[in-house]
Formats: sequence, structure tokens, C-alpha cells
Amino acid sequence: MMKRVCAVRNLHTYNPSCRKSFGKKSPTLEFKQPPDTESKRLSPDDIKFIRESFLKRTNWLEPNIQLKSLPQIYREYEKRFLSRYIRPSKFWYETLWLNNDTKPPFNKLFLNNPLPDSISKKQLLNFDYNDLAKTPLKIRDLAILRATPSELSMCVQLPESVEDPRYTFASRSGKLYFVYRSMIKIRIPYQVPKGIQGLILKELQHEFSPIGTLKSNTKDTFILPYLARNLLSRTGLSDINKAASYQRPIVMKKLELLHRYLQNDKGPTSIPFTHLINLVNKLDLSQALHLQAGNDYIINLIKEANDPPSIMNASLTIAVYWSLVELSETFLWDGINRNSASLFPTTVTVLPLLSYRVHYTELIEDLERNNYKQLNKFSNLVNDKNYQEIEQSFSKIINLLQEYTAGNLQNNPKITTLISKLFRGIKEYQRCDITRDLCNELLMKFPSIKPNSNPLLKNHDLATRADSQHGQRQQILYDYVKPNDLLIQESLRDRFDFGDLRVYCIDSETAHEIDDGISIEKKFNGKFTLHIHIADPAIFFPECNNEKGVLGLQDDVLKIAYENSFTTYLPDTVVPMLPKSYCKMADLGINGKKTPSISFSVDVILNKEKSNLKICYDTFQIRLGLVSNFPKATYDNVDDILSSEVNSEQKLLQDDLRQLSMIAGILRNKRTQENGAITFGEGFNRGTPKYSEDSETESDVISFVDQKNTKSNELVTELMILANTLCGRYFKENKIFGVYRCYNDLNLEPKAKMQYNKLREECKNGKLPTLEDIVKVQSLLNSSYYSEHPSRHDMIGSEQYLTVTSPLRRFTDLVSHIQLHNHLKGHPLPFNQKAIRNFVPHIQSRADKLRKISTESNVCMTLSYLKNLLKTKPDTMFDVKITSVPSEGRARCLIPEYSFARGEIRLSPSLKVYPKVGDTVNSCKVVKISCVDGILEFNK
Repeated sequence: MMKRVCAVRNLHTYNPSCRKSFGKKSPTLEFKQPPDTESKRLSPDDIKFIRESFLKRTNWLEPNIQLKSLPQIYREYEKRFLSRYIRPSKFWYETLWLNNDTKPPFNKLFLNNPLPDSISKKQLLNFDYNDLAKTPLKIRDLAILRATPSELSMCVQLPESVEDPRYTFASRSGKLYFVYRSMIKIRIPYQVPKGIQGLILKELQHEFSPIGTLKSNTKDTFILPYLARNLLSRTGLSDINKAASYQRPIVMKKLELLHRYLQNDKGPTSIPFTHLINLVNKLDLSQALHLQAGNDYIINLIKEANDPPSIMNASLTIAVYWSLVELSETFLWDGINRNSASLFPTTVTVLPLLSYRVHYTELIEDLERNNYKQLNKFSNLVNDKNYQEIEQSFSKIINLLQEYTAGNLQNNPKITTLISKLFRGIKEYQRCDITRDLCNELLMKFPSIKPNSNPLLKNHDLATRADSQHGQRQQILYDYVKPNDLLIQESLRDRFDFGDLRVYCIDSETAHEIDDGISIEKKFNGKFTLHIHIADPAIFFPECNNEKGVLGLQDDVLKIAYENSFTTYLPDTVVPMLPKSYCKMADLGINGKKTPSISFSVDVILNKEKSNLKICYDTFQIRLGLVSNFPKATYDNVDDILSSEVNSEQKLLQDDLRQLSMIAGILRNKRTQENGAITFGEGFNRGTPKYSEDSETESDVISFVDQKNTKSNELVTELMILANTLCGRYFKENKIFGVYRCYNDLNLEPKAKMQYNKLREECKNGKLPTLEDIVKVQSLLNSSYYSEHPSRHDMIGSEQYLTVTSPLRRFTDLVSHIQLHNHLKGHPLPFNQKAIRNFVPHIQSRADKLRKISTESNVCMTLSYLKNLLKTKPDTMFDVKITSVPSEGRARCLIPEYSFARGEIRLSPSLKVYPKVGDTVNSCKVVKISCVDGILEFNK
């Protein structure tokens, strides 16, 4: 038990003028004592009497009080300070700051805390935007965390192991936070003196209570040494925080003004985050607010400032981010979309003024009027089950519930309060938690809403074409537009006709687009020519024949394709990137029809005995082709052919497919063994929900499929990777501008790096990762990203990777095809580097949004299935795998049979040892499911 200390001033006086001094030995604190004048007036007996009488009077009130003199208190304070702060700082200085050229003497550094000459203020406050994606999160980078949204923290330690893959961050005060990458909202690259190898230390043992933070066990505490904290927080965190806070009021005004010019009254739009920062930086309020010239000034500024410089100001970036978060409550801005590779925002959603700001402000006022009269009436009608009258009289409230359920109004506290008020008036839901799932349950009661419809389809991040006036106009164009016959006929000239060459378009029976095919030609002495034929929708656009050298997007359909960027695949719906008429016209696979293609060909030399393959890079060529011979080839059909005995009727097909399969297998081994690629097997993506409709009962059916690692799947995957890798090399060598796909391994501590490399070694030896392996390393995996610069793709094992194999469903591939058309014809490229650079943020943002919505839809569908299962079998138990480090009696987990059934488990306090990442906990009971919110909780 701690002892209370009482210092009696008249027993010993102390002169507060004390000083710190550091010698060659461990630093100590020295105190100079003045003559004890008061004690001279008291005899020893007097002092003894005072002590005894004081303790006697306070004994019953504070039995553990201990009387100490001031010099004794200061001596103990000196000892504690020495143990807790000085010695750890000296240890850090001597062991983790290895470059003697950049560090001042310890005594001077500790006393004065000067900024080293090697770092300037300009370096502190500016960073290179291009470094964000190229350089993964590293020690000393700054970030805003979910746990601390109003201040910057600094990364002080990388993931240590698969058992604990969390990053450690420190605040300005030295408080430590242990977080996953998903909890980082925005990251700022930051530099400190060279030679510093680490910042965090395990707290040294001493006789006093520890001041550090517990991490993953109850024994070891960790600290950011006092010296490191002062040196870095003063020159980094504090300066940027102060500068951002100072700029924030002006930034708010600028964003409110810019919103008027950037918003589109036809629906939500998006703007690259970097472009918005550039606009805020360049906007001069004195010119913008000029009565006559202000309007023209802002319009011209927006036109000219869409190409931001790569060097960005850190404090302005943070000020804009904070302002956008605050303004999201006012229906002006929403959806700061962050890329999980760079950990930096890509785009910001701009909400339309009338349909959001004005509409919801007026709606809130109406619903609050007369003591919530309309809400009460709505609730009473629900209690009476009068849903038809609700639909006739309260369409605005129904729309509000739909928007909230879709995730569009999460940032406004007034909306949340109104919805809570509504449900508290409904008897059936009075005791329920107010969730998006509850809103959806209520909406399903209305006759006009289709049962089991996906509520996320109205999310404005998804931007389906039925969601706004702008989208509806796009859909009308898509419904009626057809490819230009003149462009098609002109494009068919001067193409290489592959004649009867067999082209295998291997895909599923239900594929929406057939955009790739594979051929093989046997030469001599083990030499083969591989052909990868890709559908050629670029011929439908005038940009593919750029004789006049026109820059940028010209065709309206191509502009919409850019807005979509990808075909949207959700369990219950598909939204194509291109019009159906374009896809149908460009599709490969119609036997006997001469179909345009872009064909990529390369010779390979196969040594069957040694299972070796040589790619003859100098033979690689790209041709505009015509293909027409398409033998039937689905994944199941090809697997049957590869596994069956030789059939004289199918001998040619079997020979082709077996040669292709052998080559694909060697290509995969080559990627893993020579290039360090990582491939995932059947442990990945198990139990993906599949939506279908029973035609007899007209009811929805949810089934689950596992990702298969079959020979046919491997064949297609490896040949497509080969084509994309060769094209990446070709674009780089020929200086053709394109959108590259890149991937960088994360920065990790030595043990974590070793465990990650072990997975790579197992792949090299032909062992595919199991589900347990994937669960363990998933937090050590980065995300891929798009870039205008050729850069390595570590996961695939390619020095540069540029996708060209899916132009019907990826805008990046379509752009590559248009560039290739003009390159092969000797015409000017329609997209220069600036155009490609401006494409990248939007494409990246769309990729991130669609991945997020797709995941949420799959989660919603999976949890709906489990919820219905538990209604019929409430005692069902599940075995779950732990996917995170247990903290405060909770850990994240998943059901192995269902990849999207991810949730949280409450662990019993009686457990002596908590399970580790990758461990299985058997027989767990589901205690809570919220499908739309993605909440799944287990109890053991």
C-alpha cells in the first residue's frame, strides 16, 4: 500500500533553487541546503514532541501516513527521476541512436533539447506525396488514430510478430497506443535525425512503480524515453499540431466557399483530396469575396489548380482533414476515402447543396417542431401496423431511414438523435439498440420495399446509376447507345488474322463478360508460342485512333466508364462499367465470328524433364488481331479434360490444354522461387455468399462457395499475370504512359519479418498457405495501389505490373488498350503523364470504395444467413479462429467456414492463458448479430 507523506515546513526548510548536473557517471540531482534557521530555534525535544503529537492526532484518520523531511522527499524524488527518466534516456541515446555524426552530446541534448542541424523546419512541415504509397508506414511517421482523432501521434514501433502484429504509437505526452493499420485515419511521412534505430524501450527494472504501458502481457511495460519524447514531440508533433490548429478556422471558411462551386446538384461527386488541399492553399479569400471579380476568380482557380505539386504541407493537410471531419456534420462534405496502402485520403465526397444540406436541415427542423409531432405520429402508425398510410404521408422519413441504413448519414448527431427518438416510440423496438440493422428491419415492413433487398445499394460511395439524377441520365445513355459501326469497320483493317488458331476462353458458365482467351503454338525443340488474346472495346471510341493528337477523354461513354472505373460485383447485383451493347459486341467466345482482339505473343522454351521454362523476352509482340475459333472451355470443362485419359476426339484440345497447364505450373513456380511471389490456395476466401432466386417460390436463396485452386484456375491466372507483367515491361521501355498496379511489403520488426519470409519460403517450396497461416499473417500484408510510375509488385513478383487483360470491366485496362492502339499506329498518345496522374486518385478511390461495399454486402448476406439459421437452431455453436491480440477480455475472430463471418469474442476472465492469433476456440455461442452494421459477437 502506498504511504502518505507529510512534509513539516518548520522542521526542515528547503531552498527551491536546485539544479541538475550530469557528469561522466550516471546523472544525479544535487541540492544546496541553506542554513536551517528555523530548526535552530527548536530543541531536539521540541521536534520530537511535535512529531509525536502530530502523528497521534492523525493516526486514526490516516494510519499509513509517514512523516518525511523536505530534503528526504527531494532525495527520493531525485532517485525516482533518475530511475524512470534519465537512465532509460541515456540507454536509448547510447544503444538506439547509432550515428554519432548527427547526435549532440547527451548532457547538452538532455538539458537544452536542441533541434539537430540535419533537420530543418521545412523538412518537418513538408512531405513528398509520391512517397506515401512507395514507402509503407515506418517508425517516426505521424498519424491521426481512431482513438485520438484530435491530435497527431508518432509511430514508435513496427509489428513485432504474427502473435502481436500491432503498431505502437506515442502521443505528445508519451502515452502509448497499440493499434492495427486499419485504425490509422491519415498518415504523414516524417523525418528525424539519421541513425535512430528505434524509439520504444521495454522499461528497465527499478525499485519504484513502473510508469510504462502494458502491451500484451501483465509483466512487461514499455516506454518512450523522456529524451526521445521531448526531442521528437517538440520538433514534430507539437509544431504541426499548433500550425494545423492555427490554420483551421481559415480552412473551414475556404472549404465552405469552395463547396458552392464544387458541388453538383444532380448527386454526390468526389474530388481528389490532394486537389482539394491545393485549392485551399491557393485560394485567396480577399479576391474570392470580391463583389464583382470573386466569382470568376474561383472558377478560374478550380480550372487551373487540378494538378497539385508533389510536395505538400503537413500542417495544412491536417487542418483540411480536421475541417472536413467537422463539416461532415453539416451535410456539405462526406466520405473521406482512405487508401489502405498509403494510409492517406484519396478522394472526398462533395454532397449536393439542395438535396443534402438544404433538404436535411429543413427536415430536421420539421421533425423537431411541435415536440416531435410527426415522429410521434409515424411511431403510432407503426404501432398500429398501418404501413400503407406511412408510405403515403411520410416518404421523407422513409427516405431518411434508407439513407441512414445505407451508411450515408452516420456523421450527423441530430439525425442519430431523431432516429433514436422515433424508435423509442415504437413499442416493438423500445428496448432494442438503435442500429442500421434495426432501421432495415422496420423498412422491410413497408409494401413498396422489396424483401431482403440489399440496403447498401443506396450508399452514395457505391454511386449506382439509379441513385441520383446524374446516374439516371447515365443509365438512359447506356440503355440506348450502340457502338459506332464506322469506327468498328475502320478498326478491322490491317489486323493480323489468327485464322483457325484455337482460342480457349476459359470462364464460368455464368460469366457476364468474356474478355480473354489463350492459344498455344508448338514450334520445335521444346519451343512454343503463347498467345493471350484480349477483347478490344477500345475500337468503339475515337480516342483509339488519335491522328489529330487530341488530349484527354472525348467520348461520353468513356467519361462514364471513367466515373465507374470498374464493373461493380455484389452478391445480388452487377453494374457493368460499359454499356451491355458494347460488352456484347466486344465479347470473345462466339465460335466462327471474326472478333477483334489485342493479342500479346511471346516464345517460351520448355524443358519438360527439368520442369524448366525460359521466356524469350525479345520475341514479345503486341498485335491488333482477329480471332474466330473458340472451342468450348469452362473451368469445369477444362478440369475434366486435364484429368481424363487421352481421347482421340479431343486429342488436339487435350494436347493444347496440357501443354498450357504445364507451362502455367512452371510459371507459378518461377514466380515464387525466383521472384518471391506469394500465392494463396483454398484456405483463402472460403464460404463466399452467392445470391440466387428460386423461380418456383420466388424467394431468395443464399448459398456459399469456396475459392478453388484447380488446374484450370491456375492456367488462366498465370497466363494473365504473364501478359500483364510483359506489358508493364513494354510500357516502361517504350515510355508509354499507363496506370501501374504496385505492391510493397510492409516494414516489420526482425521477428515479424522472419515469420513473413517463412511464408514466402513455404510458397517457394510449393506449400500453399493454410487458413491458419493466412489468419496469422493477414495483419502483416499490405494492400496494392495504383500509380503512374512503374514500381515493383512484391506479391506477384514482378518488377512492373500493368493490367491489360480485362478492358470490359477495368478502366485502367481500357486506357492501356487505347494507348497501345495509338502507339502501334504511330499516333500521338491521347493520355499524357498529367492525364494519367489525374486518373489515379479517382481510380484508386473507386477501387477502395467498391472493395469496402462489396465486403459489407458479403458480410450482411453471411450474417443474415447465420441469423436465420439461429432462429431455427438457436443452440448452434461455432468454432472460431482468433484473428487479433486479446485486449480487455475481447478478441476479433472468424468462423473458418464463412470468410465474411468476422466478429468479436468475449473471453472468460477465468482463463489463465488467452488464445493467440491463429488459435481455435471451440463451441462458441452467438450472443449478438447485426447484419447491416456487420456486428457479430460470441461468448465462450
